[in-house]
Amino acid sequence: MKTRQPQTKIGIGTRIGIAATYCLLLSSSAIAQDSTNYAYYKFKHGNANFHAVQVDMNREGVRMTAHYNSALTRMWDTIGEKQPVAAITGTFFAFENQQPVADVIVDGQQVAWGQRGSVLCVDWYGKVSIQNAPKFEEFNYLKYRYALRGMIRVVDHGEVAPNPRAQGFRDAGIWGNARRTGLGITDQNKLVMVATDSSITLSELGRALKSRGCNEAVAMDGGGSSLLYYMGSVKVSPYRPLSTLFLVEKGDPLDQTFRDYVQRTRDTQSMGMTRGIADGFRYGR
Repeated sequence: MKTRQPQTKIGIGTRIGIAATYCLLLSSSAIAQDSTNYAYYKFKHGNANFHAVQVDMNREGVRMTAHYNSALTRMWDTIGEKQPVAAITGTFFAFENQQPVADVIVDGQQVAWGQRGSVLCVDWYGKVSIQNAPKFEEFNYLKYRYALRGMIRVVDHGEVAPNPRAQGFRDAGIWGNARRTGLGITDQNKLVMVATDSSITLSELGRALKSRGCNEAVAMDGGGSSLLYYMGSVKVSPYRPLSTLFLVEKGDPLDQTFRDYVQRTRDTQSMGMTRGIADGFRYGR
């Protein structure tokens, strides 16, 4: 004869507690999974204190974009509109016309012009790279969805040797000590964005980025334009409205705009092949 074990009754309060714990575990799991894509931290290099955001570009669900304002715009207006995970100051601009001093590409369209500095590029598949461009010469943006030119190269193949004059910059203020923002890429395909309120040189910025594992890195606009934002918090705040921002956003780079680009490319190639065949028949080739 089996003895029936007494059943323990779970009260409504206990049930609510279990449900709440379960939801909390789910929420914590989601946060942990999401946070593996990017992280914020602080570090010190030399006498300067830095804020840093690191993005794992090997993971899905994150994309990098360039944002352009047709006129100088308050940082919070842009962040409120775009809702990025992180943001950093973009390229230099001229106060007299409120326009960038170098090329800017957004969704494959050029919106600003200027042939100086290195280029921070995002191709149509979402891959970020830093490209050197000869000063005062055009750069081919055909395969890039986003680009910000006017960057000062501070780390090139692991070497810290900034040379703004050779890149077409003439403003003497660039050479001195100032608040700085910079961006670098590691060999493990991590994107590192840094900013400091400390007054440092370009070489010091380069060494700080190299200490984070960046063998390729550039300086963005700095001084009163220095900005680093992460997850609702401004880590380094600008003193003025800005022209461009480089953003880290949640989302898939292979979105509808990408699919439209692929379709246009296919149509163009198909049209070219058709014309080539027609010309072959016409001229007996």
